[in-house]
Amino acid sequence: MMQGLPLPRRLTLDYSAYVKVSEGCSRHCTYCIIPTLRGRQRSRILEDVVREAETLASKGVREIILTGENTSDYGGDLVPPTGLADLFRELSSRVGAVDPSIWIRLLYTHPSTLNSAIIRAVAELPNVCTYFDVPIQHASTPVLKRMGRGYTREDLLKLFKNIRDIAPDASLRTTLITGFPGETEEDVQELISFIHGVEFEHLGVFVYSDSHDLVSHGFKDHVPEDVAMERHDRIMMEQVKISEKINWQYVGRTLKVLIEENPDEGVYLARTAFQAPEVDGITFVYGSGLAIGTFADVKITDGYEYDLGGDLV
Repeated sequence: MMQGLPLPRRLTLDYSAYVKVSEGCSRHCTYCIIPTLRGRQRSRILEDVVREAETLASKGVREIILTGENTSDYGGDLVPPTGLADLFRELSSRVGAVDPSIWIRLLYTHPSTLNSAIIRAVAELPNVCTYFDVPIQHASTPVLKRMGRGYTREDLLKLFKNIRDIAPDASLRTTLITGFPGETEEDVQELISFIHGVEFEHLGVFVYSDSHDLVSHGFKDHVPEDVAMERHDRIMMEQVKISEKINWQYVGRTLKVLIEENPDEGVYLARTAFQAPEVDGITFVYGSGLAIGTFADVKITDGYEYDLGGDLV
């Protein structure tokens, strides 16, 4: 069990804060040394997490972001075991009692433990963003096996269908690794076909980074760096098409946004519930009289490759 974090906290931003639900990881991905550095997963007790979130809400934080190495693994190591869905429902109730407008956001889930109970909680609770961050790393079953991920392409297809069925308006984010040892051109084509089939709202790609202390360092058929980078660029070019297509579908709709910056007169930078800080696109808001760290309604007029633009309602 992870010890509670000291309160009160010093915040980098007044309106958005991260709350860590666990530390460490008990999985054994062959490209990762987090378990060696941080040890096995240690979940915080539910009450500890909720109290921290309540304190942040009472200080005026508008967005609470749950993080961990694999947040959907939360609670399995507690006695008695609990689950992320239980945490969500308690958070939603008690943070909502402080201010029902506050966003609760989830990052870094694992495909093997992102179950229907968690998906339903996200879909049903009014103050939880219907945003699923699911780093899949790849979609070719042979590559996933060498990565030690513990699931197949078919498992991923079932998961994302389940999310779309339970939460049709959900936004999906994922991250991928290209150039993993043994990855073939056929694996890359399979991955590109997969992302077109799922149509992730947000997607990032990392080029495999080798190190002597990784299990994958000993694998055969390492991919040359220039080939891995070419594959990275190709995948991102395909994602641009998907992202721009999805963003244009928001044109004409009115969306709630969180105001973050005012770089120029009459222009604000903001985020919707389906845009996480730093990793996703932004929403340009055209208007005046807005305060940083507050919510506003914006009618979307433009959809770009990664960003949106609209007028203050």
